[in-house]
Amino acid sequence: MSQCLRWIAALVVVLATACTASTSAPPTQPPAATSAPTAIPAAKPTSPPATAAAAGATATPNIPPQPTAVPAVATTAAKPAATAAAAVPATREAAATPPGGQTAVPAAGATPPPAKLAAQASSVQGALYIARENGFFARHRLEVDLSQVGGTQQVAALLSGELQFGALGANEVANADLRGADLVMIATCSDLPIFSLFANKKYTAVPELAGQSIGVTTAGSATDAAAHLFLKQFDMLDKVKILPAGGTVPAILAAMDQGNIAGGILSPPTTSRAEEAGYAELVNGAKLGVPMNHSGIAVSRGYLKDHADEVKSFLTAYQEAWTYAADPANKAGVIGVLAKYTQSDERLGEISYQAMIPIWTGNKTPRVNPQAVSNLLQVSGVPDAATANPEQFFDDSLIDSVAPPG
Repeated sequence: MSQCLRWIAALVVVLATACTASTSAPPTQPPAATSAPTAIPAAKPTSPPATAAAAGATATPNIPPQPTAVPAVATTAAKPAATAAAAVPATREAAATPPGGQTAVPAAGATPPPAKLAAQASSVQGALYIARENGFFARHRLEVDLSQVGGTQQVAALLSGELQFGALGANEVANADLRGADLVMIATCSDLPIFSLFANKKYTAVPELAGQSIGVTTAGSATDAAAHLFLKQFDMLDKVKILPAGGTVPAILAAMDQGNIAGGILSPPTTSRAEEAGYAELVNGAKLGVPMNHSGIAVSRGYLKDHADEVKSFLTAYQEAWTYAADPANKAGVIGVLAKYTQSDERLGEISYQAMIPIWTGNKTPRVNPQAVSNLLQVSGVPDAATANPEQFFDDSLIDSVAPPG
C-alpha cells in the first residue's frame, strides 16, 4: 500500500460546454525549504498494490517520491482521460452513472479540458471517493479518474498546472503562499486531526517519549503538523524528535515495526493495524478536540479565476457526497467505498467510517473553520505562518454559494 500513494493522481473533468485550457504561464514554483529533519531510511512496503478493477486499466509504473514535484502527466485535451492507477480501482461506468441510473452525457461537440486531482488513501478524503464512486461528479457532467499522491508533492504540480485540484492541508497551502504562490483552500475534508500518536506499548503516556523519535510522512505535511500539535499539548515539543519516515502513513508503521522510531502519527485504517500489532494509542486527535485542518481541497487562484464554473460544479458534487456520507441510511455504501479506496476490508472500512462520521455530521457543509487553520499555523513551523491572517489561505465563498450556511 505504501507504493500506491506515490502514483500520480488524475481527475479528468468533462464539461457540458466547450472551453479551452488556459494559455497563461504556470506560476513560478516556490523554492524548496532550506532545512528539514534528517529522514530515517524508508521502510519497505507493507503490501503490494491492489489490482485495478477497471476493465482495461493500465497500472502506472512505480515512481519514487520526489522532493519538489510529481512526475509530469499528459495535459492535451485531445488525448483520452488518464486511466486510474491500480491503487484506486475505478470504472468509467461508475463515473458516468449517478444514483438513480440517469447518465450524465456532455453536450455534443464539447471539448474536454484536462483537469486533475491528487488525494491520498485515507478515510479523510472519503467524500471525494464517494463523489466519484456514487456518480455525483457525473451528475454534474464531470468525468473522474482518481489515484493518489502525498500532499507535499501536490504543491509543485498545482503551481505548474499539472494538477488543478489537490487534497492537502492548510499548512501546505500556507507554506507555498508565504513563499509567493497563489494557492487557496476552497473546502475542507476535516477540521479536526483524524490522526493518532501510536507508540511501542512500553510507553503509556506522551511524557515517557522524552529523548525518543516519532515518525511523520514528510516535513511540512499534515502528519508533521499533527505531531507538533500533540506534543505542544503535553509540553514535549523540545523533548521529542520528529522525523520523516518514508512518505506514507503505512510506511510510518513499517518504520515502527523495524524499531527505527519509538512511535508515529497514523490515520485510519492504519491505526487499526497498529492496535492489532500491539502498539499503544497515546493521543487521539479527534478526541483531543483541538481544531486543526487535517486536509482540504485546494486550487490555484489563477485556475479559480479562469474556471469558476468548473470549480463550482466540482464543489456542488462534493457537497452532495458530503451530505450522502452523513446520512446513516447510507452507512453500508459509505463503508464499502472507504474499504475500496483505502485498500482495506469491510472491517477496517467500518473503523474508517466511525472515525469520519462525526466530521460529516458535525457540519452540514464542508466549510473551512478559521480556528482550525489558525491552530495549524501556530505549530506548522512555516516561517511567518504564526503571525499570518489564516483567512488569506482559504475562501469559503464558493462552497457557500453551493450550500449557504445554516
